[in-house]
Amino acid sequence: MKTLIFDFDGTIADSFESLLSVFENITARPQKLTAKEIKELRGSSLRQIIKFLKIKRWQIPSLMLKAKRQIAVKIIDIKTFEGMPRVLKELHENGYKMFILSTNSSENITKFLKVNHLDAYFYEIYGDIGLRSKSTALKKILKKESLNVSECFYIGDEVRDVEAAKKIGMKSIAVGWGFNYPAALKQAKPDHLSTKPKDLLKYLTS
Repeated sequence: MKTLIFDFDGTIADSFESLLSVFENITARPQKLTAKEIKELRGSSLRQIIKFLKIKRWQIPSLMLKAKRQIAVKIIDIKTFEGMPRVLKELHENGYKMFILSTNSSENITKFLKVNHLDAYFYEIYGDIGLRSKSTALKKILKKESLNVSECFYIGDEVRDVEAAKKIGMKSIAVGWGFNYPAALKQAKPDHLSTKPKDLLKYLTS
């Protein structure tokens, strides 16, 4: 069966501003990130971001837990990217089996999907992946759902999403409306780069 595995934040949910606000709160930064710093970070890898922000590896689990709790309060106000609901509806109607894989909590994602009337389109949500690599999490989904990797696409907004898919031999679609800029995503060489949600339909249903 044709299968799509979506990242959540920055791919389906337009949550960048909310996540940035939460981050600045939980890390108690003395100053907010400047527009220039944000621009630079959006072209960086996760490892580069952690280094730039001077976050120690041992701090990450507790920061993630705090972030999920605060995002839970904001989740009902976060919107989808424009055009995404129609795209998901059409992909569902075209017979795609769809999943979500995210570091965000399953509870937050479920609440978001219900508020935005998208919950009927997804077969399962795999949230709370924590510090596990995304490639490891993708392999877990393949095994648990008895999926054929050759029939799957992983769709995400970060370079690490493309890299995770490549690592296990899965096709990838990078989306240019999320965290990493299209130029950075292009360098990672995804199987396809979509610059707006409706591009997904052109590529997947043509």
